Amino acid sequence: MYANGVDPSRVPYFHVVRLAEPEATPLETRLTTALNLPAGKPLADILGAHITRTLAERGQPDLEQRLPAAFGHAFLTDRTVFSPSTYTGSWGPAPSPTDASISTRVSSLCCCGPPGPITSPFVHTAYQELLAAKFLAESANRDLAAGLPGGAFLTEQVRAFLAGMPGSPETDDCVLSAGAYLVGPAERLLSRRVERPVRFDRHAVTVARYRRFLESLDADGTSQWDHPDQPADVTHRPWTDQLRRPDYYENPRYDAYPAICVSWWSAYAFAMFEGKRLSTSLEWEAAARGTDGRLFPWGDTPDSTGVNCADTWVGRPVVTYQAWYRDFAGDAVRQAGATPVDERPGNRSPFGVLDMVGNCWEWTSTSLDDLGEAVICGGSYDNPMRAVQTSTKGIYRKRGGSNAVGFRCVQDHDTSGTKEATA
Repeated sequence: MYANGVDPSRVPYFHVVRLAEPEATPLETRLTTALNLPAGKPLADILGAHITRTLAERGQPDLEQRLPAAFGHAFLTDRTVFSPSTYTGSWGPAPSPTDASISTRVSSLCCCGPPGPITSPFVHTAYQELLAAKFLAESANRDLAAGLPGGAFLTEQVRAFLAGMPGSPETDDCVLSAGAYLVGPAERLLSRRVERPVRFDRHAVTVARYRRFLESLDADGTSQWDHPDQPADVTHRPWTDQLRRPDYYENPRYDAYPAICVSWWSAYAFAMFEGKRLSTSLEWEAAARGTDGRLFPWGDTPDSTGVNCADTWVGRPVVTYQAWYRDFAGDAVRQAGATPVDERPGNRSPFGVLDMVGNCWEWTSTSLDDLGEAVICGGSYDNPMRAVQTSTKGIYRKRGGSNAVGFRCVQDHDTSGTKEATA
């Protein structure tokens, strides 16, 4: 990532330990000075200013709007060097006889090195990554990226540029639109399609809602909404012997808290009871991070004050396992636990879905190799801030019940309807 102009310690994803706020990278420093820009501007703004000024100085400002389609799309297919014929095709007919040579046209691009007899690379990959992000800012181009054979070539820097661009659409109806989304951790970013619109519950399922389900159960703790493959000995009553608060499902004070210590089979049956279903892990992640691939539901900037996580209970960042074990695994873990689902309105996804990271992991309908396990998403109150992100996933046995695992429901959305999400 240093090669892309970004110090990895500035990227708040799980594998990086950020010990201090670093100085500007050499690329940022050099361009800021050359362009006479104020210190501290985002890298995207610096690179964009360099492209704009250079093309204007060369008398070719019209080329700028054509760069994302040419070079941004090329980056997604892992093309970072270009033959003279590529440039000819990208720019079309030369505007004047003096600009007719391919070499002259290529060298006019501030982000490209001198053209050779065969290929011409970008002098810095960050330029092309910025163009790739600008290309992906349009929904039609995200669809195109999702359909590329073998998948689009994406980097953390492309995602970060995209997340920093203004104008990302936000709604409050909790409806995840059909379309392509950036998903996955920084080291394995993917472009994947959600095929149909899905309406999410605004909140995780609460104790009050789950209590109504409990009242409808058969005498043996099963129900008419059970999964056809549910094991014979499964009951939907909470694991009271696991609950850290024994009166959790009886005391009205916990009505707005998430339903926990329930198995995947119980989450499935409850969703059917309400005429809904569990989301897939893809739907869940897309709803949490939006069309720009953000790291947290609210954006890319960590904010432990708006999340129920280990850092919240410790009162400072927890950056290593040793720090977690020392600072959280003692007194803090005995105090920590789930909190009401509506307590942190700032923990909001671009679609209006609340509390998707931290507080409790959430069951999804997705299983991988072992059908007795399912994917859980979002992290919980006992994970550090760096581990409660929109891409955070785990695997948990379907029979399991934990104080740190809850769930929320979804339903396929009728695009002709206007019903607001209230759950």
